[in-house]
Amino acid sequence: MIYPGMLIQNRYRVIRKLGKGGFGQTFEVDEGGTLKVLKVLNVESFQSPERQKKSVVLFLREATVLSRLEHPGIPRVERDGYFNYLDPGGNTIHCLLMEKIEGKNLKQWLATPGNQPLSEELAIAWLEQLADILAQLHQQELIHRDIKPSNIMLRPNGQLVLIDFGAVREVTETYLYRQKANLTGTVIISAGFTPPEQAEGQAVAQSDFFALGRTFVYLLTGKRPIDFNKNPRTGKLYWHDSAPQISPKFADLIDYLMAPFPGRRPQTSQVILRSLEEITSPSVTTHPDPLLSQRNLLPTQVNPKPNQLLTLISGLIPKKNQPLSWHKAKLRRTLSGHSDSVKSIAISPDGRTFASGSYDKTIKLWALPSGELQRTLIGHRKRVNCIAISPDGQTLASSSEDMTIKFWALPTGDLLHTLRVTKGIVRSLNFNPNGKTLISSSGLEIKFWAVLTGKVIGTLVGHSKSARLVNFSPDGKSCVIGGLDGTLELWSPYSGKRLRHFSTPAGAITSVAFSPDGQILASGSNRMIEIWNPRTGKRLHTFSTQQNGSVSVAFSPDSRTLASSSGRSIDLWNLPSAQRLFNLSRHYKPVQSLAFSTDGSILISGSDDNTIKVWQIIS
Repeated sequence: MIYPGMLIQNRYRVIRKLGKGGFGQTFEVDEGGTLKVLKVLNVESFQSPERQKKSVVLFLREATVLSRLEHPGIPRVERDGYFNYLDPGGNTIHCLLMEKIEGKNLKQWLATPGNQPLSEELAIAWLEQLADILAQLHQQELIHRDIKPSNIMLRPNGQLVLIDFGAVREVTETYLYRQKANLTGTVIISAGFTPPEQAEGQAVAQSDFFALGRTFVYLLTGKRPIDFNKNPRTGKLYWHDSAPQISPKFADLIDYLMAPFPGRRPQTSQVILRSLEEITSPSVTTHPDPLLSQRNLLPTQVNPKPNQLLTLISGLIPKKNQPLSWHKAKLRRTLSGHSDSVKSIAISPDGRTFASGSYDKTIKLWALPSGELQRTLIGHRKRVNCIAISPDGQTLASSSEDMTIKFWALPTGDLLHTLRVTKGIVRSLNFNPNGKTLISSSGLEIKFWAVLTGKVIGTLVGHSKSARLVNFSPDGKSCVIGGLDGTLELWSPYSGKRLRHFSTPAGAITSVAFSPDGQILASGSNRMIEIWNPRTGKRLHTFSTQQNGSVSVAFSPDSRTLASSSGRSIDLWNLPSAQRLFNLSRHYKPVQSLAFSTDGSILISGSDDNTIKVWQIIS
């Protein structure tokens, strides 16, 4: 028997009982100041020895599965999370220690006043998350088999977490043989959510998609799936009229998930994600680039002369290094792996790798364009605020709230130097164009560091005390400082003298970037993006954002397109025409970081929703 106040294995102090399920009970426990969940198997609740043995097998399976999965949408379990405990009565108690997920499950969430009905925008974001979680499971040859609203938790930061892996099934050769021989396996039934084939003990990966579709019917309508009538011939659920807030395309996708036969459902999570892309794909802009439109002039002759025809054909063939126009973009990939906000993104000069720095204290290296996680860099003790990759692609620099700057070797991930900062937390850092010097800003001081040795080689004196953001110009002859007081300052890194000072009435500067050609400086502040001539300090354009706070700005390599983030949205701006091209809005928490690939064909965004999204140009 387990009770509050009890100390288990001289390590886990039981705080309170959380709940009781079919397999046992759950308790909140304290492990050295960290709250966790202890799941306890109640073997005695099963009458026969066979069922008791089976319950232990399922419980151990859950522990094994969770300990080998690493995803923010799956509860974390350490390798030693499963253990046996002998209580004072001599009974063996099977225990599983796991991460405590803060928040409500989706059944509880929907019952909260004001949360019904679920909007299509939020439903799409949630479906995308859950499809990504299932992709992780199915890649491991695992089937959850019990997806329903009460088994999905919503963290305070908006991340969904799939819980209760007691019913999970591994697709082994034995399992496939039993299916082929029509031998019924363990049957898990949740009325209204379980697909027909699973009710007969023949669950497949697509069974999870059926339950996922039924879950969204519940979330979108507030009604249980069993409360709706079905077509007696096809088995299709009549639910659309109870969800008038969603589009026919999205309703059709939910029906696709719930097809009566597994072969008629999406076969993989990637199919679901592609279907979501088709629903949310932005339309072509109504503001054409006037410089590009001149290239689209066609000859008026019905029968052009041979040389004219050759000219026409050559004009239609894409030329190497021809500027790309972001007139339409599509979400290609969503990457999960961080357990907290993705604060900074940096892409290597060769375009093959990009790095993400997160408040979860880690830096992750990813392959482009596949999105495969290559390496996780661990070394910072607190949040990672900023990262940058040197122009030669050999070094990555990172700053953290642990008052350090670290240099890492790419692509090996080896730690080269750790620099100690004595005055304030470094919020911004960047390499100069030759990659030999790093500039950093901690608000209280701006320093220059030698990349090779990690030594301080200079300090700027006389800058604004509210300085927060720093960046080198593309030619390295100047650096810009953005302040919380709304000032922009240009300095010479060689003489240490201020070259120019100008300010904005919009308030604190929250983002700043030079265009690759050095002709433009962009700054972001509250609901405003301002475009400056850095040589004169003259304001060229002002763009209004849709939400408060421009957190990040990034230029395309040809300097013609600017990406900016405000809240959950990303705006793409055409600089020659000073027009907004379109808006990207698939994140469900504020976007913190943006970066273009070196060829301008990809934009990567990192967000407070813990995800990274890869956007690709559609020509």
